[in-house]
Amino acid sequence: MTLQLELRHYETIVAIVECGTMTEAARELNSTQSTLSHRLAEAERRLGVRLFDRGRRRRLTPTRAGLATHQAASRALDALGRNEQVLLTEQPEVTSVVRIAVGSYDCFHWYPSFIEHSRRRDPDVELQLVAGGDTPGDALAALDVDLVIAPGTPSGAVDLRPAFGDELMLIVAPDHPLADRDMVEPADLLGETYLTYNPTPAPGFEYDRFIRSGEEYPRVVTVVPQTAAITELVAAGAGVSILSRWALTSAIAAGRVVAVRCGPGGLRLDWHVVVRLTEPPGSPARRVGDHLIESLAHR
Repeated sequence: MTLQLELRHYETIVAIVECGTMTEAARELNSTQSTLSHRLAEAERRLGVRLFDRGRRRRLTPTRAGLATHQAASRALDALGRNEQVLLTEQPEVTSVVRIAVGSYDCFHWYPSFIEHSRRRDPDVELQLVAGGDTPGDALAALDVDLVIAPGTPSGAVDLRPAFGDELMLIVAPDHPLADRDMVEPADLLGETYLTYNPTPAPGFEYDRFIRSGEEYPRVVTVVPQTAAITELVAAGAGVSILSRWALTSAIAAGRVVAVRCGPGGLRLDWHVVVRLTEPPGSPARRVGDHLIESLAHR
């Protein structure tokens, strides 16, 4: 909706109501009576209503429309003033914003320690967590995100930097029959309800490297888009899944789920810090990427 009045009109209305006369309002706004008089007349003309009744001794009494406008304008001006104070006093050092996402997984146990790590090195950069999805290259190209921590090797016009090595592991409830095993084979999943976040098997992940190598497949495959929800379902004994050990660090450490190796050699998973290929050298996103690699190296 297009506003009919400008900020100067609302400031004038508020000043007149609170000061009572045009003379005092002009003094309050460091203006002239003539200027405010023309401004008020213009506001009434644009709105098509009378905002003040002109009384004796030049007093201006707000009409019902004037009172309503004064109340709305006062709230808006107060909110704008508070916002300016925040910008001027609380965050004077912030000059850039870098939006970070985690590819495929909704895991953020790493974030509290990293944000402190990054602030010490780049106090002028503000970090924001955003949803990542399964296609980091697309999210970066669409400018929805500036940096992604992604498992595997995402495609697209992206710059990949190795972050750390991880492992895809079978995740089961603590009382599941497979929880005490040192490792499992694809045949062990035959009678299980298998939970996955990806409706289309991705090259290089568990289906491609492990499940498909067997002659049988899990009895039931259920797609659950959020990995956090999969973790809760596994913990409740509603199914099993193959997920990143690092992404489930908190749940595994708390004993809510158990991680079992897939195959004798395991399923190595490499994570990368990903930015747009066109990201300039030394940009905030690339600097934050450097800090992230440092932080994750000491995870």
